[in-house]
Amino acid sequence: MRGLTIAACLLLAACGSEADGPAQNTPEVEDGAEAHERSHEAAAEGIRGPAGADAVDCSSGSDDPEQIDLFAESAGNGNLSGAIRGLETLCGRHPSSATARVRLGEMLLRTQPPRAAQADTWLTRALELHELGCTLGFRDHWAALEGQALSHMMRGDYAAAIAPLRASIRAWPGLRSTHYNLACALCQTGDVPGCRAEIEIALSNIEAPSFLAEQSRPADHYRAMVRRDPDLAPLRVDAAALASLLD
Repeated sequence: MRGLTIAACLLLAACGSEADGPAQNTPEVEDGAEAHERSHEAAAEGIRGPAGADAVDCSSGSDDPEQIDLFAESAGNGNLSGAIRGLETLCGRHPSSATARVRLGEMLLRTQPPRAAQADTWLTRALELHELGCTLGFRDHWAALEGQALSHMMRGDYAAAIAPLRASIRAWPGLRSTHYNLACALCQTGDVPGCRAEIEIALSNIEAPSFLAEQSRPADHYRAMVRRDPDLAPLRVDAAALASLLD
């Protein structure tokens, strides 16, 4: 986990390249205003909505502006910082858009260094909106849970990552990356048997859901990761058990 490999499935599913390269053209927000830097106060208002959580109307589902995917494309073309600014603006103008908040959280995890605490705030709000009825699609619901877990792991809080990863697995049990991430969290919180069980599933013949099939990595990728990931060091203490697991 301490490298970027564990986050790759989430981040590549979002926008492609992990690096923030040369500036590219950034799409305009819906009223033609330029994306701009927001203050802490404005950003907080965008997370909760101008009148707070109780005032958000989810009766018609998420208020998702069309520009969300354009900002994802812009980030994939190298303009990560511009896409983040644009999505911050969209979130402020669309207080019931859970999807915009997920995409913004994902992009914040891609910055160098990752802005994990800020990402967690946006992703948590997206999940709150989802529960209120501003529903997320499968891909974005998965990304919110996985991103929330990664934001905790990036800050060394492996215990807090367990709940969102288990929630993701309950919904989509065929994702190797999620089982692997959960194994890392369990190993780092002292549950080595649980860690081993999750690795066994990650290395088994499971099938990813269709919405992530193209980003799914083969079992051999995770088999190689088990041999070197620092988060799985407790699993490698018993050499014989490790050999049996990887055989």
